[in-house]
Amino acid sequence: MRVLHCADLHLERAFPGLPAPWPEQRRQAIRDALRRIVALARDEKVDALTIAGDLYEDERARGETGAFLADTLGGAPCPVLIAPGNHDFWHPGALYARQAWPANVHVFRTATPKAVTVGPVRIFGAAHLQPKGQSNLLEGVRVPDGSPAIALFHGAEVGQLPLEDAGKGDHSPFAEADVERAGFTYALLGHYHRPRVTDRLCYPGNPEPLTFGEADGGGAALVDLAARPPRVTLHRVRTFATADVTVDVTGCTHRDAVLDRVRAQLPAAPRTAVRVRCTGELAPTVAVSGRQVAAALGVDRCVAVDWAVRPALDLAVLLHAPDVRGEFVRALVDRPDADSPLVQRALAAGLRALAGEDPGLR
Repeated sequence: MRVLHCADLHLERAFPGLPAPWPEQRRQAIRDALRRIVALARDEKVDALTIAGDLYEDERARGETGAFLADTLGGAPCPVLIAPGNHDFWHPGALYARQAWPANVHVFRTATPKAVTVGPVRIFGAAHLQPKGQSNLLEGVRVPDGSPAIALFHGAEVGQLPLEDAGKGDHSPFAEADVERAGFTYALLGHYHRPRVTDRLCYPGNPEPLTFGEADGGGAALVDLAARPPRVTLHRVRTFATADVTVDVTGCTHRDAVLDRVRAQLPAAPRTAVRVRCTGELAPTVAVSGRQVAAALGVDRCVAVDWAVRPALDLAVLLHAPDVRGEFVRALVDRPDADSPLVQRALAAGLRALAGEDPGLR
């Protein structure tokens, strides 16, 4: 008995901070990942495909999203079992409720685990019914005696919480010991984007990278439930990778010099989403902003820019200037937050504007 397990695809994710056309390309990559998962289920001849929540994002999902899912999942050569999570929680207006699903797709609709029999095992699925504050879906649960029972749900195992981002614990928190106490031999889970496999549970991680700083390695988990403990093989299905680079632009005297320096440090792989942190100091005469750098690089690369560049200002001279420049500088450096990035950017932009140049605020 083998299942292919996945979670946390997040179809229709917004990908804020990326310039066009990259948000749409990243969304398409998630759809392509789901297609590869279904193809893998076909190639491996698994008994079921299980999805433990956050398949899509409720606030952005459209009817077209449902049609894509129905068509893609309907092509799987096995039952497809879906346990909604906090981003795709079950409610009467949800895509899950509006869409007509093919016969092989089953969406769990209750917070109380319900069983679907697949071969020699029972897979008990449970759904989130709200976007946050869902209580432990295993609390008070004891499965009836019978064939082996597998849990399928979206939740936060409390032992892993210290490794996760803040706010993860508000979504069906449970302890790993709850799996055995409830009578389950194994749990197929979603919610954590960092893959984790133990003798009692499997988090496969997100198939496509969703944010910068994520650990590589998520995918679709091929789980052999006949082995004791179950044997898990993680298959990578992503086409994008993520990377972070820091570029010191000190000494650049014009915008193209800044762009050339950043380009020289971008990873060679074109399908790598890169977060570039630009640091250092630039003379006020260099009219460039983080938004302009992102727009220029984003023509052929998926790039987000964190602009942490300070203006190279000779404040010792400007503080004593007997004109409006001096008054402007004195007014800002007397502020208690004079060293903050915001005030430093205001200094640079203001001095450029007073010089009759483009302040570079776009």
